[in-house]
Amino acid sequence: MKQIKDKITNKLERLLEQHLVPRLIQWEEYLQTKIRRYKHLELKGKLKFCGSGVRFKRDIKIDNPQNISLGNKVYIGPDVLLDGRGGITIGDNTTLGFNVVILSANHDYQSNDLPYEHNIYIQKPVIIGRNVWIGGNVLIIPGVSIGDGAIVAAGTVVTANVEPLAIVGNQPMRIIKYRNKEHYEKLANKQEIQSPSEVIQN
Repeated sequence: MKQIKDKITNKLERLLEQHLVPRLIQWEEYLQTKIRRYKHLELKGKLKFCGSGVRFKRDIKIDNPQNISLGNKVYIGPDVLLDGRGGITIGDNTTLGFNVVILSANHDYQSNDLPYEHNIYIQKPVIIGRNVWIGGNVLIIPGVSIGDGAIVAAGTVVTANVEPLAIVGNQPMRIIKYRNKEHYEKLANKQEIQSPSEVIQN
């Protein structure tokens, strides 16, 4: 009797694996696509401005969408992060590749806490022109403007304005400037003087 039961169980498991599981996977992918489209439509409605033909590819994260304007036929690739606290404007026909991060606010490193105060930000708008192509894994910092027709190569950290039609990329690491030494040492010494219990409580 046990052998018959095991045979029936094995046959049912094979049928499930061969027929039902593939169908369930197809349905899961179908439902995920529908849910994603619904989320994208909802997100577009929260933007300050959203032109026609704007496309989001797969997952996207937008903070403070009410400060973000997207022109017509803007394409945003998968896993893009737009931080709209300081404002972001993207012109018509612009393409953002995968994993692009655009920041419009940053912590104030000259605040009175180390490494910085978590609730103090400097907000600067980011403006990207029309027909711009931004490659994958690009990071754009607050306050940057990118001119019409420019191309930003994959992996670039955009730290300065980009002229129209310019092709930029391959920026090696370099020292930009130094923190105020006296200010830093004052804060560091103050932190060292604190007792362990005070550090834990903070």
